[in-house]
Amino acid sequence: MTVYVLSPENDQPSGGIKILYRHADVLNRCGMDAAVLHQKSGFRCTWFENDTRVAYLPDVRITEDDFLVVPEIYGPNIAALGGMPGIGRKLRKVIFNQNCRYTFLGQALDTVLQKNFSLPYTQTSEFAGAMVVSEDSKQYLEYTFPGLDVWRIHNAINVERFGFSADKKKQICFMPRKHAEDALQVLAILQLRGALGDFSVVPIEGENEAGVARILKESMFFLSFGYPEGCPLPPAEAMASGCLVVGYHGFGGREYFDPAFSWPVDVGDITGFAEQVERLIRLSYEQPESLAAAARVASDFVRNKYSPQQEQQDICSFWTRMHGL
Repeated sequence: MTVYVLSPENDQPSGGIKILYRHADVLNRCGMDAAVLHQKSGFRCTWFENDTRVAYLPDVRITEDDFLVVPEIYGPNIAALGGMPGIGRKLRKVIFNQNCRYTFLGQALDTVLQKNFSLPYTQTSEFAGAMVVSEDSKQYLEYTFPGLDVWRIHNAINVERFGFSADKKKQICFMPRKHAEDALQVLAILQLRGALGDFSVVPIEGENEAGVARILKESMFFLSFGYPEGCPLPPAEAMASGCLVVGYHGFGGREYFDPAFSWPVDVGDITGFAEQVERLIRLSYEQPESLAAAARVASDFVRNKYSPQQEQQDICSFWTRMHGL
């Protein structure tokens, strides 16, 4: 049995693709045979360090003894994958749903309202089940597809690269890739109110993993604008690095956006977001010790909850089950 993890050909930073590569790595460490599968010969992601085993669809013949892991972003094309050259029609498939709110990606309203509308998530001999990355996604799929076998994977933080740092600049960082318009509003309001003071603002874009880690380690605050999210790793990596995290949990991150050591904000609540950041900037001068303590608690929490050991245990347990089918 070989597990082929289908991945898009995108060499721009994408946490979801990095997780697909790591999934194959973990399986190989567990003693199983696995490879990331690309359709374009010779392609490999280079924006992060990896020596992941990669296979190419034109060069392989995937049989009924194998499994194909399909990301949820393939949407309505998931069912058609069995007809592609090199992929047997009866090949067993597992859907790796990293963002439950993309489950219906590419579907049209007139299609979903038809009486015979269905998706290939329901368990058949072809589709063996689904993997998700948060309790929120697990609940979503179990409600939507009663009877579906849904397995939770805890995506790991690179705890060595994203290590805790208490040596912080007066610096705020954020990732403008999602909802940059919200970030612009929040930061403009803070600037107009004179609330930023001597804090600098650093957008994280165009950085490799090492560059992201460097910025997080030196930043006091991380602003989270991601929505919707399956289980967002950037805020967790920020917490692991000792940042105080403010903003959207995207639903998938709700399980670690604990108000005891983070500052969740409702999606779209721009003034509430700005008020929270302004309050924290003020506290960084008035009560630096209490914020430093919260940063340490947050780091310990996410580094334990999303450890490489937990991820490996989840993945190996799931595929040991699949091997027995």
